[in-house]
Amino acid sequence: MKKMILALALLLPAAAGAQNFGGRASVGVDYKIKKGLHLEAKEEIRTGNYKYVDNLRTSFGISYKPVRFLKVGLTYTLINPYKAGKEITYIENAEEKTLDYYGFWAPRHRIHGDVTGIMRLGDFQFSLRERLMMTHNTDAAMNVYQSTRNALVLKSRLAVKYKGFMNVEPSLAFEIRTALNEPWGQTTGEAQTTKNSNREYYTYTHTGYTHAYNNRYRINLGADINLSRHHSLSPYLLFDYNIDYVIDTNSADNWATKGVRLYTATTGWQEAFNIIAGLAYVFSF
Repeated sequence: MKKMILALALLLPAAAGAQNFGGRASVGVDYKIKKGLHLEAKEEIRTGNYKYVDNLRTSFGISYKPVRFLKVGLTYTLINPYKAGKEITYIENAEEKTLDYYGFWAPRHRIHGDVTGIMRLGDFQFSLRERLMMTHNTDAAMNVYQSTRNALVLKSRLAVKYKGFMNVEPSLAFEIRTALNEPWGQTTGEAQTTKNSNREYYTYTHTGYTHAYNNRYRINLGADINLSRHHSLSPYLLFDYNIDYVIDTNSADNWATKGVRLYTATTGWQEAFNIIAGLAYVFSF
């Protein structure tokens, strides 16, 4: 436990340089149907910069462990994003008006399947998890030239957990997320500087949803605290480095002629570093 606290202290300078901070809290239940077969449910709240609710997530899943070194699972998650000050346009008395909307908006539906290999060496448990995930965005106004309505993602996670203590199991995990079907296209013509001097304006041709790349790297430092046979608490600290290829283009019918703006003259890559503190409670029975 002392080593875990020391490692956390050494990572605090990195946290100080983070662009964004966030928080997560969840309550879950784990029902054992029989040995190796479990039903799971979880309710989670996520915040952005600890100032506002970002989204609520409700999950239901099933997992099965046919042998001690292999686990498979299937989970559905309903994601309810919270919009603070989203501008809504509407028609009233033949006049177009706008208002700032505050509340939950355009839920997303997510399903993912997991395959996890597990190996135990003394008091250490190593695991490698592959997760294939599909997320459906229900927002009718979504710009499909900038985002994928049915986004496919592969998440690969390597984790190690120390099980030598009495009731505390510290863990460290590294995860790579790969976007499999992001929007893609070609820019042509000579760049023109827009009002925002950091962006350039090009003629753009959308060629489909074929852009696959690693867009997220994560380190998770945490611990499972077994309070009793039925109750467990898991605090964690998540270091999240995110890199996205951002296509800023018009979604109207004439979007191709209006072109595309990239974040620099030669690339559309946008980077962000986030620190997320979380706490998860699970009731097992």
